[in-house]
Amino acid sequence: MNKNLNSETQKINLCSSFGDPTVPKVWSGTPYNIYLELKKRNQVADTFCTDIPFWIKLPLSVLTILVYGKNETYRATFRRYICAIKCWFRTRLSVSSNTLSLGSLSFPFPVNTPRQNHYLLTDTTWDLWSRHSESAQQCPEKSSLLFDKLDKLAFTQAKHVFSTSQYVKDNLVKHYAISPEKITVVGTGLGIIEPYYGEKDYSNRKILFAAKDRFIDKGGNLVIEAFQKALKSDPKLELTIVGSEEARKFENLPNTKFLGFIPLNDLQELFNTHSLFLMPALNEPWGLVYLEAMACKMPIMGLNRNSFPEISGCGKYGFILEEETSDEIANSIVDAFKNLEKLEEMGKKGQIYCLENFSWTKTVDRILGVVNRGE
Repeated sequence: MNKNLNSETQKINLCSSFGDPTVPKVWSGTPYNIYLELKKRNQVADTFCTDIPFWIKLPLSVLTILVYGKNETYRATFRRYICAIKCWFRTRLSVSSNTLSLGSLSFPFPVNTPRQNHYLLTDTTWDLWSRHSESAQQCPEKSSLLFDKLDKLAFTQAKHVFSTSQYVKDNLVKHYAISPEKITVVGTGLGIIEPYYGEKDYSNRKILFAAKDRFIDKGGNLVIEAFQKALKSDPKLELTIVGSEEARKFENLPNTKFLGFIPLNDLQELFNTHSLFLMPALNEPWGLVYLEAMACKMPIMGLNRNSFPEISGCGKYGFILEEETSDEIANSIVDAFKNLEKLEEMGKKGQIYCLENFSWTKTVDRILGVVNRGE
């Protein structure tokens, strides 16, 4: 009896501030994949969402806009403290002593949480997000400083922080003064796209851009402009844009397809058949889609910022762009297809690197290693 009780206390509560963690579409599937992996190991104690009902959210949003401005309102004190109190209350009722919050918005707690170990998984910080996000840069300075302070409180309160990347860990240490020993880089696995093991024709000159939202943040405008320039040097190039409906305003451009949201089988086929994945993201904290492209033998092309350098193996399995200009991107596209043997080699080696280093099994192994040691 005591043994079973002790076993239950070591399991993990999964908390998400945006949607049910057992639903695949929440946060690009990250909570869901972690939930599945923990469930396989019988390590899930409870799952819950701390988001607030619509009838509270609506008047709260109006109040938040009046106080903090219209951008990034979900980060404001009102909503965060409500989410944090919900997390605090729910975990006090749990048999388990361990809770993993998926994102920082269920912190900080306004009161202490006795006997509960609160862990935090994050793919970014407000400091990093505010540097590159279009909406974040429009925040009033007073609000931005407050959001940064709330993030620091969240990272300080957490027993241990799991970052998806070394890039985020470095920022936690340098900007938020969090001890390196309190942070573990855990990476992620892939999203919904399966690895492709067949032969790929790199001479078809097919380029893929996939983004379900934040078209500008993910470099969509740069892609359109750069491709038109590259096309003048290589008229055989083809560009497919999938997911984002914001791209519809660019319809009828030469050699360019706009597919919007398509069935998974059709999306998988695009990953299987295209030769280069282009996403010069101005703001993309991690990017599961880069991993999915690599798993399908597509070299990736992106800016030298955020986590792109470490995902691309410091440029071994992709093309790192030093400048966010359409000219550099266009030149890099043209140069990439001048050496098809190199492109193929990068694609094949990139797939091996991706599948050996990034999986949800490895991510959860790293998380459980810390939790089981009580760190």
